Amino acid sequence: MMISGWDIGGAHLKVARCDDRGNNFEIIQLPCPLWRGIEYLESAIEAVLSKFNSQHDLTAITMTGELVDIFTDRQTGVAEILNCVAKYIKPENMHVYGAQAGWLDIKQAKQQWEMVASRNWQASASIAASHQYNGIFIDIGSTTCDIITLIKGKEAPRGFSDLGRQASRELLYTGAIRTPLISLCQSAPFKGELVSLAAEVFATTGDCWVLLDQLYPKSIQDSSADNKPWDPQYCANRIAHLLGTDAIQTQLLPWQQLAQWFAQQQCHLIINAILHVASSHTLPADTPIIGAGIGRFIAKMCAQQLNRPYQNYHDLIAIPSAKASDHAPAVAVALLAQQQLA
Repeated sequence: MMISGWDIGGAHLKVARCDDRGNNFEIIQLPCPLWRGIEYLESAIEAVLSKFNSQHDLTAITMTGELVDIFTDRQTGVAEILNCVAKYIKPENMHVYGAQAGWLDIKQAKQQWEMVASRNWQASASIAASHQYNGIFIDIGSTTCDIITLIKGKEAPRGFSDLGRQASRELLYTGAIRTPLISLCQSAPFKGELVSLAAEVFATTGDCWVLLDQLYPKSIQDSSADNKPWDPQYCANRIAHLLGTDAIQTQLLPWQQLAQWFAQQQCHLIINAILHVASSHTLPADTPIIGAGIGRFIAKMCAQQLNRPYQNYHDLIAIPSAKASDHAPAVAVALLAQQQLA
């Protein structure tokens, strides 16, 4: 038996496939701009099945894509996503992650949709907690940041819904690629002046992290703010537009300095949230931060500033591929299915 863990997001589809012992992982991410239409999910599913020939696998599913604009509400989103997957995979092979409700079939998942919607973080945190007695699990993806405390071998969130998690600051809408820079600050220093920024989505965090050599242009599957490439000169020019100017010079240093400013604002935002979340517990100073997601380098920076140990998720759970950190929820639901269903 092979097991496939599916994390169906609003911008990407991530799939992690392993054997019935939880070994030999193959992990992929495909662009899936679901907000443009359900046909994008259909195309991504077809690409996965073409690559893995996995339509007969035990298929474990989690999702966040129910939030996108094409669905009138989140309940409808859960139902339509599951209906879409069921066109390609037999319902008896589909097992939907329902967090505390356990594994659900399609009918149960539609009825208990609140236990299904945007619970992928809980799968990742529960696997992390099974390997780390006390810790702070942080998953920074392209769009969001999850911050979950691990206490005595269990995940210990204060909120479970997105509303509750945004209130507790366990969910931040800040990520490594898609976050508009104008959401981080309204002004920035440039050539000795503090310049107010245009309130437009001219540039995003991906532009900064490319300029700072933390992200590589060819690794990014998301579109940039102006749909132009992610090469450093284009990134610099997008940031320049926030200041009402152009980066026409070949010298990137001024724009890298400005990118560093924005990067530090994002780190401050996340650090403040970490301290807020950690304040609910008495955690020793040496409690480690476990970083996941394609933006986990930011979690590592935050750990360094907080003087806490840091460990990558894939190292913690002893999977040799860094993709297991990049796409932690897909890996987590695959492992949970292997442990509980295989």
